[in-house]
Amino acid sequence: MKGIPGIKEFPSDDQYWRVDWFGAIQPNPKVAREPALQVIITPFKTPDIKILTPNKLASASSSLVDYNEQRTIQIGTGQLPMLCIGSIWRNNEFQPQLAGQVTEFSSLEISERTTRTLNASSKEQNQYIIPFSHYRFGKDGFFSKMVAIEHEGDPYGILVPMAELVRFYYAVSTDLADVVFSGDLKHNLHSVLNMEHTWSEPEDHREVIGLRQRFSDEDGWVLARIMNSPEAWAGATAVHDEMLKNRFNGKPSHIESAFPFSGLTNLTARCKLIPTKDPKIWRYLVLSLVRCTAAFPFRHLTVYRDNDNRTEEGKDKPDSEKKPGWAGPRVIQGNTDKDFQSQQAPNKNSAMEVFNLPTDRFGDIAGKEPDKPTKEQCEYKSVAVAKPPVPSDQLSSAQGDDTDSTTGSGRLNSTYERAKALPASFDTFIKAIEHLNTFEGFSAKIREPDELTRYIPLTKTEGCWQWSYLESRNMTRRQVLIGDIYYEGNWFSLVEFEHRENDKCRLGLAYKSNGVLVSNYLMNSALLCIAENKGIWNKVQTSLLDGLLIDSYKHVWPSATDLASSLSAKIKVLITKAKGLNS
Repeated sequence: MKGIPGIKEFPSDDQYWRVDWFGAIQPNPKVAREPALQVIITPFKTPDIKILTPNKLASASSSLVDYNEQRTIQIGTGQLPMLCIGSIWRNNEFQPQLAGQVTEFSSLEISERTTRTLNASSKEQNQYIIPFSHYRFGKDGFFSKMVAIEHEGDPYGILVPMAELVRFYYAVSTDLADVVFSGDLKHNLHSVLNMEHTWSEPEDHREVIGLRQRFSDEDGWVLARIMNSPEAWAGATAVHDEMLKNRFNGKPSHIESAFPFSGLTNLTARCKLIPTKDPKIWRYLVLSLVRCTAAFPFRHLTVYRDNDNRTEEGKDKPDSEKKPGWAGPRVIQGNTDKDFQSQQAPNKNSAMEVFNLPTDRFGDIAGKEPDKPTKEQCEYKSVAVAKPPVPSDQLSSAQGDDTDSTTGSGRLNSTYERAKALPASFDTFIKAIEHLNTFEGFSAKIREPDELTRYIPLTKTEGCWQWSYLESRNMTRRQVLIGDIYYEGNWFSLVEFEHRENDKCRLGLAYKSNGVLVSNYLMNSALLCIAENKGIWNKVQTSLLDGLLIDSYKHVWPSATDLASSLSAKIKVLITKAKGLNS
């Protein structure tokens, strides 16, 4: 995937490998500061990329992988931000598809009453909660920890690996992973925050933090939550506490953590369905978390940095009166031709190579940016780098003081992916959906886009020339907009996607014969078929789409009113026809 470096420890054998679980945390004798995390991986039985087409649920299937060849590799914990259960790798490189069905859990309660901690190998009524027939996490994952969330009356209805809680909520960057696994929050907080410039302003629902220079502004949101939420503090510090306890007792240390909040949330996750003794009840094994809407304990964030050189114009003192500032390593955009590895610490004189990982994981801070107050005068001036950085041929996510290594320093940062503005061509579509609400008996709205429905799915590896791109040269994705329409107990979904000037594509109206709303997952499958047929709706084989029905309409309309009138008339005809067939 574009912008994500490789990991040297993955096999280079042309096979596709799936990350199936995380095992224990172990000291790395070759890299003192950064412990190693066991990663359980399994190869697919076939090299046929067709079964691994993006967003195919089958990629989470146990029948597609060869458990006899399952193995464990070890990577530095600083690489956790770019690795999740269900990710697929080939020749050290991350592939653009992830295993599991994207599932949305609405109004999910997280509390002491609804959650419990258990081993991955726990049993219920003498039966493994995760049956080996449906999912295998290997012997190294046997004693790993999970949190079970009550769902629909089942105390084990949703199962989340503890390692995934850490990856998603706490170790969102390489530097935050270092903080969590090193125990600096409890034992060296001064290296993380300047507490003289850290305080709360409850009357304004604001948190002010003195953020040390190595942390990004996005890291600031996570650190401020940890400092202001008892649940987040417990979840973030439990990781190192567990490591110390197990090291003292001579036991392998498996990650232990907790949700950083209590209360209600809408949680989106990639899941694998797990059976129970009751054939009517299925559980959700979370492979990776995607989005969480739980509230932060503050609304606004102010980031104060010791060496922030922004000042109010005309009030700053001349450079000749300032003290020399901190001369850190040169920071550059990461080179994806270099792999991360975990056998050698970085040279402290190498450049800092930064990789930005776009995310939209925390709904409560979507679109928000921290405030950065200016100072009337700055006490420090920038210090020029006296010599060029040491060249490197590979990367390490560890901290280090090595001066002989040829390994560079790599950092993964979580950056908020702000929504791209909708194209002007969608304007008539949006107004037509809104106008339908003025028609008697109709209710309509624009569907909130997610990762399954925001863009036309790719049909080839990212970067390859393909119809799914509006512009292949710069890999601009075709945006999608869906309007959901309800009339007389039936749902209809109108679909529009971005067009090139010479495209002759139409709008699609998707619906089910039983009137239920077309799910995001089924819609994604339909969009994939559209991509494979280069935008032509009547070429889509609906028999492959769980009985989905599709009609198409011309794309250009004189006005939104005309489009809305045509849609209402068409929907009434479809419902009348359906009643005739059922009578």
